[in-house]
Amino acid sequence: MTGGMLITFREGLEAFLVVGIILSYLSRSGLKGLFKWIFTGVGLGIVTAFVLAVGIQVFMSGFENSAAELYIKVSIMGFAVAVLSYMVIWMSRNSGSVKGEVERKLEQAISAGSMFALAFMAYLAVLREGFETVLFLGALYGESMGSDVFYGGLLGLALALAVTAMIFLGMKSLPLKTFFKITGGLIILIAAGLLANMIGIMQDISFLPLMTGHLFDIGWLLSDESEFGIFLKALFGYNSSPSSLQALAYLGYLAGAWFIFTRDHRGVGNEARKA
Repeated sequence: MTGGMLITFREGLEAFLVVGIILSYLSRSGLKGLFKWIFTGVGLGIVTAFVLAVGIQVFMSGFENSAAELYIKVSIMGFAVAVLSYMVIWMSRNSGSVKGEVERKLEQAISAGSMFALAFMAYLAVLREGFETVLFLGALYGESMGSDVFYGGLLGLALALAVTAMIFLGMKSLPLKTFFKITGGLIILIAAGLLANMIGIMQDISFLPLMTGHLFDIGWLLSDESEFGIFLKALFGYNSSPSSLQALAYLGYLAGAWFIFTRDHRGVGNEARKA
C-alpha cells in the first residue's frame, strides 16, 4: 500500500502542479475563458492513461504462466529503472525552474493563439505522469496488485491534491526544491530495489550467473516473507538473502545515483547564489 501511495503521490503532485501553474497563469492574465481547454486536455489525458493501463494489463495477462512472462516482467522492470533514473536526474537539475519553464511555454502558446497547444500541455502532463504511474506500479507489484495498492494509490493522489492546494493557497512552508530532493532520494531507493529484484529474476531463469550464491542470509532477523519484510521488499527491494551480484548492483546504483543527484543539486545551488 505504501509503495503505491508514494508512487501516485509523487506522480500526481507533478501533474497537479503543472496544471495548477497553467490555471494560475491564465487566471492572472485574465484568460479564465481558456480554462475549458485545459480541463479538456486533463480529461483526455486521464482517459488515455486509463486505456494504456488496461491495455498493459490485458497484454500481460496473455502471457501469464508462460515462459515469456518473466522475460516481459524483466523488460518492464528494466524500463522502469531507466525512467526512474531519468526522473532523478531531471529533478536534480530542474527542481527550481519548473514554474518558469511551464509559463514560458504558455506564453508561446497564447502568443500563437493555439488553443490546441494549451490543451496539449495539460494532456501531456497528465498522460506522462499516468503512464509512469502504471509502469512503476506494474514493475513493483506485477500481477499481485490488490485492493491495498489501489487504495494506497487513491490516498497518494488525495495527498498530492491537498499539497498542491496548499502550495497555491500561499503556504510557504512547502518549498518545491526540498520536496523534490526528498522524493528524489526515495525514488533512488525504489529504483535500486527494482534493479536488484530484476537481477534476481534474471539469475533464477539462468540469464545471469549466480556467481558465489547468496552473499548472506538474515532471514532469521527479518524475513522478506514476513509482513514487514514484504512491505520493505515492495517499496525498496529488500531481500533477506541476496546474491552477491544483487548486492553489488544495489549498492553500486545507490552510490552512483546519489552522487549524480547531490552533485547536480550543488551545481544548481551554486548557480543560484552567483545569480
